[in-house]
Amino acid sequence: MRASSRERLGRAILVIASVALCTAALEGVARVVRRFRGGGYEADEASLYMEHDPLLGWRKRPGSSVTYRHREFTVEVSINRLGLRDPERGYAAPPGCLRLLALGDSFVEGYTVALEQTVSQVLESSLRAGGQRVEVVNGGTSGYSTDQEYLFYRTEGVRYSPRVVVLFFYYNDVLYNGRARFAGQPKPLLADRGGWLQLVNDPVPASPPAPHVRRAAAPQGSALLEWLHDRLFYGAPRAHQALARLGLWPPIARMREQPEIRVYDRQSPPEIEAAWEKTAALLGALAQETAAHGARLLVVYVPSRFEVDDRSWELTRILYSVDESVWDRAAVRRRLEQIGGQHGFPVLDLTAALRRDTVWPWRRPYFDYDGHWTRDGHRTAARAVRDFLSGAHWLGVG
Repeated sequence: MRASSRERLGRAILVIASVALCTAALEGVARVVRRFRGGGYEADEASLYMEHDPLLGWRKRPGSSVTYRHREFTVEVSINRLGLRDPERGYAAPPGCLRLLALGDSFVEGYTVALEQTVSQVLESSLRAGGQRVEVVNGGTSGYSTDQEYLFYRTEGVRYSPRVVVLFFYYNDVLYNGRARFAGQPKPLLADRGGWLQLVNDPVPASPPAPHVRRAAAPQGSALLEWLHDRLFYGAPRAHQALARLGLWPPIARMREQPEIRVYDRQSPPEIEAAWEKTAALLGALAQETAAHGARLLVVYVPSRFEVDDRSWELTRILYSVDESVWDRAAVRRRLEQIGGQHGFPVLDLTAALRRDTVWPWRRPYFDYDGHWTRDGHRTAARAVRDFLSGAHWLGVG
């Protein structure tokens, strides 16, 4: 017997009400999550614990502390008495303990994760679990390039007497090794003077006082729609564009290329080539410096997210209107390996390890919006470094 019109109407109303109720519940959950994660606000927390340094440009202020409240994480960053984001320890290693020093930028400082989840601490814990008496000192500082890491090692890092120096290299190091400013902040500039690197701007001038840190306005509108937009933007850009054509949100707008990303160009501009020459000189000088102090140097290549995740590469292609004929995703790591061969240090490429550990959307080594490593990324990097050090027999104490 056919259902009456009244029954059919009642069922339709029930379905509509159920969908509306579920949508409202999901919207409520999304709003709670957005508020818990800082409401989507972003701020320049780094300026609250950095101070001017006449040699390095800036450094972390000893004893300072700040809490990052970003849409993807809330993390407290505390600086020890020696100016590192590291456990409290002295310059002298305990007897019979092997010291490693990690150098790098924000990937090594690790402001996106808790201290115990950073690559240096995970590496230390992993090596200790394997029976090694070892300490891994976190010498990373947000915004540093290879030149600052080299100067930090010469003046401060050597004081920890590391037997192994692990330098983490990211693509934007190349350009800024040849520039005297980073994000508007003065930084050291080294020039080749007869085969020796000498500071051009010594001391590095102090920048004007930082303006009051302001947060962006709280996001408006549906938190559920915002969540769906972000998931598709970063994880399925083609689907995002298809829904944009239906009017659900604006299409992805093309971005203007930043100069530092042109290291991936198949036809490198002169400024990038000059910066690569400076980078090679810096890495060669660091290799000589570490050897002079009885230490080994390992350079670890930190790939950009689009080198690891094909979804991110698809988004990059849309953002910059490029493809494989214009950009070479392997260009930076290949050039870095050439420099390592010339100067006698190994290069550990993390690309394959991070790619294997990318299982979208369940496991991601990089944050979508921030672009730095998640705890999964730090763990993957630490495991790869541990395996290299063990396989190369670099972990003997002596």
